[in-house]
Amino acid sequence: MTSPEPRPLLPGTRLAHYVLRTPIGSGSMGTVYEAHDTALDRTVAVKVVNPALVGSPEALDRFLHEARAAARVSHDRVTHIHFVGTDDGRPFYAMELVPGRTLEEIVRADGPLPFATAIDVLRQAAEGLGAAHEAGFVHRDVKPSNLILRPDGGLKVTDFGLAKSMSGDPGATHVGNLVGTPEFMSPEQCRGQPVDARTDVYTLGLTAFWLLTGERPFGGGSVGAMLDAQMNAPLPSAAARRPDLPARVDDVLARLTAKDRERRPESMREVLSLLEDLRPRAVHPAPLTARAIALVVDTVAFAVVGSAVVTGAAQPDAYVPGALLGAIVSLVTFAVVVASQYGMEVRFGGSLGKLLLGLEVVRDDGTRPGRRALLARLLVRFPTIPFILVPDDVLPDLAEYIVGYFQLGVIAAGVITYLATRGRTLSDLLTGTRVAYRAPPAAARGNAAERRPRNAAKA
Repeated sequence: MTSPEPRPLLPGTRLAHYVLRTPIGSGSMGTVYEAHDTALDRTVAVKVVNPALVGSPEALDRFLHEARAAARVSHDRVTHIHFVGTDDGRPFYAMELVPGRTLEEIVRADGPLPFATAIDVLRQAAEGLGAAHEAGFVHRDVKPSNLILRPDGGLKVTDFGLAKSMSGDPGATHVGNLVGTPEFMSPEQCRGQPVDARTDVYTLGLTAFWLLTGERPFGGGSVGAMLDAQMNAPLPSAAARRPDLPARVDDVLARLTAKDRERRPESMREVLSLLEDLRPRAVHPAPLTARAIALVVDTVAFAVVGSAVVTGAAQPDAYVPGALLGAIVSLVTFAVVVASQYGMEVRFGGSLGKLLLGLEVVRDDGTRPGRRALLARLLVRFPTIPFILVPDDVLPDLAEYIVGYFQLGVIAAGVITYLATRGRTLSDLLTGTRVAYRAPPAAARGNAAERRPRNAAKA
C-alpha cells in the first residue's frame, strides 16, 4: 500500500524563526516552501521533511545529510544553506530562495536551448559541481530539474539529497545499492558500485544532451531497459538531431559519457576546458584586403608546386611523355587545391594564406564549421575545380577560356556580394560561414566585450 501524499503545511506555520508561506516544490524527502525569515527580514526557501519519514532514523539522517553537504559548499553556483533545525519534532532547513525555472522546465516549455546559452549554463553547472567535489562531495543526481536558471542568466546547482562524501560517510553508496534517477545515472550507479567525481561528469554529459536536443538519450521503456542502455549503449549523436550544432559537440559529449570512467575527464576543471573550446566567441570578420592577400598567397603556392612538378618530370633523366606529364600535373594541382583549401580548413581552420595572416573559417557563433559546410564552401568558391583534372592538351582552347572567365566571374561575384552585404562573400552567404581573425585585431580588442548569453526565463 502506497503512502498518501503529504499534506502541505498551512501558510503562517512557524518553524523556529521562519514563517511558511506557500509550497513551491516537493519530492520524496520533503516539501519546499517559500518562507519569511523573521530574524533577518528576508525571503528564503524552507525544506521540511515529509511526515511519513519522521519515524525513520535513516531517512532523517539522509535529510540532514543533504543540508550538511550543501552547507559545506561555498560557491555562487550552489544554493546556500542558512539554517538547520528541528521544530516540534519536525526536521527542516532554510536555504537561499532562487528565483527562476529549472532547466527541465525551460526546455519542456521553450524547446532546446540556443547553443551559446547551453554551453554557458553547462559551464556554470560544472563550476558549481567542481566546488562540491573540492569540498569532498559527489552530487550523484545531476539532471536538468536540479539546475535552476535565474532571470539574470545565473545558474544554481540544487538538491544535494543524494550527495556522497568521497572520503566515506554513513550515506555512502555500497555495492548493490541503486541510487539516482534512471534517465540520468552513470554506469557505476546502475551497477551499485562506488562513485567519484566522474559520476557527475557522466550525468552532466547526459544533461548537456537533453539541453541541446530536448531528448533524454536513454529515456523511455522500462527501468531495466534504461539501466541497460546506461551501461552498454553508446550516446546518440546530438548533431544528427540538430544540424546547427558543430560536429565536435558529439566528440565532447562522447568523452563526458564514456562508459568506462577511466576515459572520462577526471575533474570538472577538465570539463570546463572542453566546454571552453566549444564556447561560441566574438567573431571579428576579416576585411576584403586580408582575404585577397590570403588568396594571392594560396595561388602563388599552387604555382610553385605546379612548377616543381613540371620541372621534375621534364628532367632528361626522368623523361615523362607529354600526355602523362599533363595528367600528373592536373592530378597534383587538383590534390594541392583540395588539400590546402579543404583539408587544411578541416584540420587547422584555414588555408596556408589564411593561417599566415591569422585568419580562419568560422560560423557566425565563432565555432568551426563541419566538413560538409567546408566542402560546400570549396565548391562555391572554386566551381571549376573538376576541370583541373582535365589536362591542358585535352581541353579545347575555347573551353579553357570559358572555364577561366567563369572562375573570374565567381570571384567578382564574391567581391560584389561582399560590398553589398558589408562583409559577406557569396560563399559566406551560401554556406553560413565567414573568414575571421583568430584573435581580435588590436583596434577591436579594446572594444570587444563578449556578453554572456542571458536566458529570458521568468520566475
